[in-house]
Amino acid sequence: MRILIFTEVLAPYVSGISSYVDVLKNGLEELSHQVLIVTSSPRIKEASYKNGIIRCPARLANNKYGYECKSYNDPKIISFISSFKPDVVHIHTDTRIGYMGLLVADKTNSPVVFTIHDYFMDRFAADNSKLLWNVKTYFEKQHFRDMLDNADVVTSSCSRAAIFIQKADRKKKVFLIRSNTDTERFDYNNSTKTSIRKMRQKLGLSPNATVAVFAGKLTVEKNLEFVLSAFATHLKKSDNIQLLIVGDGTETDYLKSLCVKLKISDMVIFAGSVANTIMPDVYSACDIYVCSSDDGLVSMSFLEAMGCGLPVLVKEDKEKIVNKMIKHGTNGFVFSKKSEFVKYLKTLSMMNDNDRKRIRQIVRDSLVTTDNNTMAEQYVKAYEIALAKYCRKRFK
Repeated sequence: MRILIFTEVLAPYVSGISSYVDVLKNGLEELSHQVLIVTSSPRIKEASYKNGIIRCPARLANNKYGYECKSYNDPKIISFISSFKPDVVHIHTDTRIGYMGLLVADKTNSPVVFTIHDYFMDRFAADNSKLLWNVKTYFEKQHFRDMLDNADVVTSSCSRAAIFIQKADRKKKVFLIRSNTDTERFDYNNSTKTSIRKMRQKLGLSPNATVAVFAGKLTVEKNLEFVLSAFATHLKKSDNIQLLIVGDGTETDYLKSLCVKLKISDMVIFAGSVANTIMPDVYSACDIYVCSSDDGLVSMSFLEAMGCGLPVLVKEDKEKIVNKMIKHGTNGFVFSKKSEFVKYLKTLSMMNDNDRKRIRQIVRDSLVTTDNNTMAEQYVKAYEIALAKYCRKRFK
């Protein structure tokens, strides 16, 4: 099968979507399918093709990624992409690259699979006025609807996606496909004491501190303000706990200024965007992964951290979906209040070296043993369903 994937972001951009697409591509190719990825990059001036990836020039934009494809309907690019003659077009975004995917699907008479990774609201910068927020959300909602309306199959890694569809005033069945991560690459056993020590030095982390890490795009829906406020309210410097924030986004400047305001700058380190190739060493150099989002889907960084054996502190969601992944007190803790978050953080920080080794193995085992069919195998089934639905629709 020839699969054409559209994603606005891809490595070296630090994002769960980047990792998701990378794992999917590798899995599909291992199953002998042909994969071509179309993405955008603000670092190039002309479209390029290399190693099965087409990168289109991007411009800066006030969206969840900070940039978007300059031209989603360039005739030359559309023609080149269409020559791939895909069996399926798989779209991972409702931004401009997503619309390019719809154009190519129409031109090549291909079915569309749309994967929901986040809410249709971009959750723009926290300091936006209510009016500006509402205007932008209106357009983002329409973009989300456009993808749903043109998709033959809609997929997601989390059942909460059905709620997003409902809020967009649409009725679509969601095919749930459990996310995989590269557990061979994201494995703390690949890191040595020396490499961990060097990584801590490189990141500016204390050699003896307990380090909690978050990795991903820094946007409002990640709710990192909750974590920073908890650090300021319930922790002291003498607790010897640091927070490492990896990634960039619309909230970066706001979060940095908030650290200054809360007087916790010496406890929080912003690493910025980090190459995905060294993320296994970054996770292995830390002790705990934190996730404080109220309504985001289960991210790839969440799974990557677990692959590296990090117990997860995760905020309870309204539908209690995280409770299905996290066994409270075994591979992590689920919290709802700041005081609970800090209590569990301190509990994990007080473990001795033997306890840390033991819990790392427990966390990793809890992730690895849940993998049945690979994500790629599940998507092949979704592609086959999309093809069948498209054929019935076309020749009706």
